[in-house]
Amino acid sequence: MRVSDLCNGDVSSCSRDTSLARAGALMSKGEVGCLPVVDRQDRVIGIVTDRDIALELASRDAPASEIFVDEMMSDRITTCKVEDDVRDVLRLMARNEVRRLPVVDEEGRLQGILSIDDLICHASQDGDSRQLPQSEVLEAYCQITQSYQPETHSAPRNRGARNRSPEGGRPSEPETVERARRRGQARGERSRASAASR
Repeated sequence: MRVSDLCNGDVSSCSRDTSLARAGALMSKGEVGCLPVVDRQDRVIGIVTDRDIALELASRDAPASEIFVDEMMSDRITTCKVEDDVRDVLRLMARNEVRRLPVVDEEGRLQGILSIDDLICHASQDGDSRQLPQSEVLEAYCQITQSYQPETHSAPRNRGARNRSPEGGRPSEPETVERARRRGQARGERSRASAASR
């Protein structure tokens, strides 16, 4: 089963220059709990949640119309692609402790969004199938909620700072199923090399 089978393609988004008042209004209108943040080419550069907005407003003495998404979002994002296997994506969600993943194409452009709620609903309706075992969905959900963090995935940033990698260059690459798989293969190769050298 692929992400394209379950993701919601009708998704609202915002830009880094969107005010929190506008972002909140978009969430309310769309009855959603998060908005992917996109650049002018519709590439995903971050994500903001209703919880992130609430916490930011609680910590600031300023109206929501004067605080912007760029001041609170992080460029450390986790994404998936439409052709990714949902079981791989489920593990990616669990490992990164995120409830929602923007779905992107090869160029990183927004195609939709997939949430743990989508996976739970499908698993409960479809029964315990090989394509999406209920036990795996439940285990991932428990991992995600055990130490819940906002989808911005970061410690508080300096307000007004632009979203750059620690080196000050380009924004960091998003965490994806493909990158996680490559890291796992590299770890396996290092383990085999280490074992062979003993």
